Amino acid sequence: MRQDCEVGLSPATNCIHESVSFGAITAYNNQQSMDSMPSTLAGTIRQELLHAVGVVKLSPNRRFAAVFSDGAPAEELYFVESGLVKLYKRGLDSKEIIVDILSAGCLFGQAAIQENAVHNMSAEILQEGVIYVIPREIFVRFCDERPRLWKQMSELALESKRTLEKKIELLCLYDVEHRVLYHLRELAKSFGVRLSARESSVPLSQGELAGLIGATRETTSTTLNSLARRGLVRLGRRQLVVIAPDEPGSNPENVSAATAQ
Repeated sequence: MRQDCEVGLSPATNCIHESVSFGAITAYNNQQSMDSMPSTLAGTIRQELLHAVGVVKLSPNRRFAAVFSDGAPAEELYFVESGLVKLYKRGLDSKEIIVDILSAGCLFGQAAIQENAVHNMSAEILQEGVIYVIPREIFVRFCDERPRLWKQMSELALESKRTLEKKIELLCLYDVEHRVLYHLRELAKSFGVRLSARESSVPLSQGELAGLIGATRETTSTTLNSLARRGLVRLGRRQLVVIAPDEPGSNPENVSAATAQ
């Protein structure tokens, strides 16, 4: 039987400590957000791996709690059961760029598959939730016993590569407005909450969106205010509401004219 203990992450540290209670988890995302990785892989991990001896459930995970730091030894993989996790890099000037935002059903920390590896970015809780820690040896043995999973892991790595290539393309070739619209559309599809037929809520602050699109907080705020005046978004406290255009079949990405920087 698996150890049924619940532990949590201390904010701004890598320390694991016991938790007295979990409390309510904000349901910004759920199991329907598993499209970010092959459903068979996520389903297999959920059904067969998370209950294995040695896999540890971490909860509650409060906002700003550190999962791992850039340069730290990579010894475990992580699975997001609920909540949001951001992967990010921070420069010497403390400027932060968000590489990705992970929702329910996502696996991360794959650097641990290679022995003696280190993490090349940091991971932090963005929205309170539950994650599982899977030691390298347990994960590798689990996949070795199911060779098809290595193929699915390769597909996941290729998808991550395509995502990074798209991010580079957006940074190099498109203006801030285009990047805002593109990322809001993708985030709404990934873990947005449908408010109506035309509106989806994305639980991010303007500063977090700025880190994701590679722009300053000021430029992002100015762009969002412009979009709000045009009826394409609504702004709230740690909430961005994406409004689909009136034209049937319109793509929010096409509302912005792409310009070379």
